[in-house]
Amino acid sequence: MVLGYLQTKIEPTFVLFFDCAEEEMERRLLSRNQGREDDNIETIRKRFKVFLESSLPVVEYYDSKGKVRKIDAARPVGKVFESVKAIVAPENEKVKGYGRVLW
Repeated sequence: MVLGYLQTKIEPTFVLFFDCAEEEMERRLLSRNQGREDDNIETIRKRFKVFLESSLPVVEYYDSKGKVRKIDAARPVGKVFESVKAIVAPENEKVKGYGRVLW
């Protein structure tokens, strides 16, 4: 499964991984009140299962290469955003020299 993702031959500088306990994600999804039909406990748990089976192996692959930057996503949104900025901003500075800006 992981090889399917990696056949693009694109090597990321880093991979962001928003680390949050399933219980917390479940609580947040169920309380977001967006009226989505798929915001129910059964569908949410299926999404978690799909993530564990298909996406987590990709994260683990890049983690073995030292490219994963983990962010504690159980914290408040503002703190998570500050963590993302601290990781992305230095990379953004590198890219500016090439005429591309990430944000």
